[in-house]
Amino acid sequence: MKTNFVFNDLLVLEEFCNSRCQYCGGFYPTEFVFRPDADGKLKMPHSWKEKIAGDNTLCSKISANPTTKDFFSLALDVLDHVDQIADCSILKLSGGEIFLHKDIVNFVKKIHNRYTAIQLLTNSMALTEDQIDQLSKLENVYFQFSLDGTTGETNASRTRSDQVVNKILSNAKRILDKGMGLEINCVLTKYNTDKFGEMLDYFKNSKNLTIAPRPVRGEPRSILDFGEDQIQLFEKTVIDKYSSHEDILPPKPYLDQLVSLMKNRARNWSCYVPFFVFGEDNYGNIGTCTRSDELPSIGNIFKNPKEIAQKLESRSYYDPKKLPTPCEYCIIQYEIMNLFAEDEINENELRRIPSYRFDEVIEKAKKIKKELGELKMLSDNS
Repeated sequence: MKTNFVFNDLLVLEEFCNSRCQYCGGFYPTEFVFRPDADGKLKMPHSWKEKIAGDNTLCSKISANPTTKDFFSLALDVLDHVDQIADCSILKLSGGEIFLHKDIVNFVKKIHNRYTAIQLLTNSMALTEDQIDQLSKLENVYFQFSLDGTTGETNASRTRSDQVVNKILSNAKRILDKGMGLEINCVLTKYNTDKFGEMLDYFKNSKNLTIAPRPVRGEPRSILDFGEDQIQLFEKTVIDKYSSHEDILPPKPYLDQLVSLMKNRARNWSCYVPFFVFGEDNYGNIGTCTRSDELPSIGNIFKNPKEIAQKLESRSYYDPKKLPTPCEYCIIQYEIMNLFAEDEINENELRRIPSYRFDEVIEKAKKIKKELGELKMLSDNS
């Protein structure tokens, strides 16, 4: 029997990006450089080639000198195997930067009918107007952008270029004009936390849009963290003036928890994200949580699918009553699922977010919530 999930969060082409964000590639230097040769082949570092050559399963599935198409072919193989054990409503494709693959539109066209919806996470720098137009015709594809501000100044952790930011904003407008749905992940740093209201004002009349802020985390906090004064200004913007922008913000309970985390520097509530979101990488490795590599691996879909299926079905791979160290300072857009599970937000509030505007997605979320209740995994207040 397949286990229910709302999302399948699949990393594709994860080693390559066209940006060097200070809280990602800029802070953690990478040996991967995206420079395809005339035949489209990528020059892979020796460490990667050794890893593939030493894996009897993967060495037959991807070339030692792969193209971007090879990575997406492997991703399709992963999906074919995952779909046998997990029933996921939304497929989220993220990287790296997935739009470095020139043929990504045809890839999405090939698989979009397998899911209720397809969510594409991108920094939008390589995204073209023609790609947006083609994807809009599929009717169940929508976007998630990584964007920290509407100017080079507020987006400084990603890029200081106003020209680049303007291109991203132009793509956002085109997506919204097409009615596709857009969610914006905004990482709060010293550059933008006290100016978050500028972003809300810019998008204030938009429909089918949600802007989800979250704090910078991990080692990059040492150089990018916001100050106490900035937290106070942010709180006034999103809590005291919530009604001014509630149409483009997550439900207020999410923001209450976010501000609490920012002030107290730690969370003290349960997380059920691993039960709502299935996550794997380009090579079929399945983690407990799609947002933390530090939590235990569940297995590899090519090597031990039966064992993985048993763990998923019993929901035995994660205990929500515990708060693992990697989770102490974590809040992301999937936090919405926690709030729904504990009755902090209702179905109507959930539907305001593009991901949850589909009836099938709501029904799936209800099924999982009911299952967790029957397994007595939810907190007493739910």
